[in-house]
Amino acid sequence: MATQPMLNVYQLEVTPTASLIDEPVSVRVSGLQPHQHVTLHAQTLDGFRQCWQSAATFATDGQGVVDLSVQKPLSGSYDELDPLGLFWSMSISEKGKQKKAFFARNKPRPLTVTFQAEVDGETIATASIQRLFAAPGVTSIPVTDQDFVGTLFLPSGPGPHPVALILNGSDGGMRECAASLLASRGIAGLALTYFSGFSGIEDCPRDLIEIPLEYFASAIHWLQAQEAIDGEKIAVIGHSRGGELALLLGATFPAIKAVVSGAPSIFTHCGLRNTQPVSQSAWTHEGKPLPYVRMKTSFLEFMHNSWKIMRHQPLTLRASFLKATGRLNENDATIIPVEKTRGPVLLISGKDDLLWPAPIYAEQTVKRLKKHNHPYPVEHLCYEQTGHFACFPYGLPSLPPMIAMTSGPVLIGFGGETASQAHAQADSWQKILAFLAASLR
Repeated sequence: MATQPMLNVYQLEVTPTASLIDEPVSVRVSGLQPHQHVTLHAQTLDGFRQCWQSAATFATDGQGVVDLSVQKPLSGSYDELDPLGLFWSMSISEKGKQKKAFFARNKPRPLTVTFQAEVDGETIATASIQRLFAAPGVTSIPVTDQDFVGTLFLPSGPGPHPVALILNGSDGGMRECAASLLASRGIAGLALTYFSGFSGIEDCPRDLIEIPLEYFASAIHWLQAQEAIDGEKIAVIGHSRGGELALLLGATFPAIKAVVSGAPSIFTHCGLRNTQPVSQSAWTHEGKPLPYVRMKTSFLEFMHNSWKIMRHQPLTLRASFLKATGRLNENDATIIPVEKTRGPVLLISGKDDLLWPAPIYAEQTVKRLKKHNHPYPVEHLCYEQTGHFACFPYGLPSLPPMIAMTSGPVLIGFGGETASQAHAQADSWQKILAFLAASLR
């Protein structure tokens, strides 16, 4: 009787099948021939149902195995040893070209990521996992009946818990996914809307114009009244204009015991309407508009920017911000008195930030704190080859980095290289957790 040939049993193992987005994942293919080429594909849908995809080709080892924790790809959407490379190297393709876009995710709904192993153009195995923003037991409390709009996420287990206000940047709205992830790591997160922007959130201003700081005081007082919250352990985390606001709130309200400012500014800048600068303040306090940096565009700058738009080259604003703030001295009224902050300060920036000069603003903040003998720790993390969205609450670990964005005919450049920025997002997240743990003991 003739012996039947043995059939290959291909296995694509992606484990665990459900994990938080900041946790490691094992991707392993077995059952192949030694030194055989296999291409791994990954894809997921973001909050706008846009399809993000990545792919990389590997050579199996002597046992016919590919293990992403010990092997780097021969080619593909990433080219280094990184078990999460297929996650952060995803992009959107349109007509064969990569589309410049944000990975849209504000709500803490799980992401389903599907994988496909392919040999010689034929699919040999598939797998699917979920990436989570909320650990089991994390609960959410929408807040719509107070003098502010937000959602509080509480960790599992008994309180009272330390808490952080989480502030968006110039796009407005709120990032519930970030607050949920923070709560998954033991610190309550209040995702706070202070203007709606294009989010459509009701009961708050649409534009970043003359937002009263008392609005945030209401949120702080509400948190202090919650049994599940330790009112003595309140931090604030913001990014970009939210980073500016985080420094401003820390300098204004003694209840804030720690400040994390990503892509920060030590200056109070002008207000925004539909993301465009206006000749009004962004903030008020005690009924008075705060002084603000005035943004003026010369005719030559206008022509230069128009030329970039026509050629579809990245439009960057760093030089304009440097021009507006470069002439201001340390006593200018637009400078935030960060030395009044009653706790540690963590500043995070990307060295290649093209939106505004965050590394310079951060160093000016450090210099001012040291000059005034600020009695609390201060640290500035500045990442190489990293742009504006270097960290939480925008740059989340293992998600595709935000390098540039197409808005109508305009390509906006934020700076950074994809791999470097992905690593900065993962590293800075762990540094933020350690900072909060030390600051809110």
